[in-house]
Amino acid sequence: MSTTTRKLRVLVVQGHRNTSGGDAREIARTPKVANAIVAALLRAGHDAICLQNHDGRTGDWFPGSLDDVGREVMVIHSRTPIDVMLDIHFEGDAARTPGVFAIVPDGDGLRTITPYSGSDAFAANTLDVAVARAITRAIALRTGIALRQRGVVEPGVMSERGTYVGADLGWRLAMFGYTAPARARMVRLVLECGNIEADAAIIDRAEFADRLADGVVDGMHAVFGTAPEPVAAFPPFGTIGTLREPRLAMVTVDALNARQWAELDQPIHAVWGGGRQFWVRGWVIGAEVEGNPVWWITGRGAKSDLCWRVWSGGTDLAGRDVLALPATQELA
Repeated sequence: MSTTTRKLRVLVVQGHRNTSGGDAREIARTPKVANAIVAALLRAGHDAICLQNHDGRTGDWFPGSLDDVGREVMVIHSRTPIDVMLDIHFEGDAARTPGVFAIVPDGDGLRTITPYSGSDAFAANTLDVAVARAITRAIALRTGIALRQRGVVEPGVMSERGTYVGADLGWRLAMFGYTAPARARMVRLVLECGNIEADAAIIDRAEFADRLADGVVDGMHAVFGTAPEPVAAFPPFGTIGTLREPRLAMVTVDALNARQWAELDQPIHAVWGGGRQFWVRGWVIGAEVEGNPVWWITGRGAKSDLCWRVWSGGTDLAGRDVLALPATQELA
């Protein structure tokens, strides 16, 4: 176990929640588990996001194919490097093989449309193996689900070559193929959270997702060490801060939505491109996006101000840095 305190950046992906589809039973179950993992990691002081609910997206859905998901992982990684990527699935094989397991990249020699240099073999991905082992064992302890015993390198740990795609079709898993260029930095795992039929008595329990999520955190800490103490909570939802002096904010993403209120289901009044500057008169605590619930309130303090809400994470000052500005606070 590492003795160094480390804050991890973790990307969680909801398996099959994209236009390529998959087993409907699996698609229905992945959001609850994926979102529970993100919440547990955030509580533990880590930086965690879910791809399906990232960058303004909502509804536990990605509007693109599986290949687009792999590309999006690399886009996110290029902006802020990812330490661990967890692709969340449930097993639904015809043999009803029970148990939780994690699949580790092992793609050398398999066919791929995303060629890479160097090795992405099981033996080269030692940290991936260590995290897979620690997470699956911790999940087993937390939930009571068994470690998978069949078709694995060791209980709970499977090679990419042991999957149907790798063994029977001779192809790389798309997620591993697209993320191979990041393998030196990013631990990449497909986490199969049990068999939909054989393990139904456990995975259909109300507390299963939260217990599994705690197991993921336990496993991360067993390998990397515990995270720094979580920072103080944000002010309550709806708290408004009025700046002592209005200031200019600048958009730092490709496109940023200006909404009526600070919630993701609110009407979009404008979409502003990167480099756009706009006046802000204050902030409000609204819907949390990527762990940041701080939104700007537009305007300069005049009665004619539109007072639109713009998520601070897409601007040059975000989150707690916004809250540090001189301001008066009140509940909406």
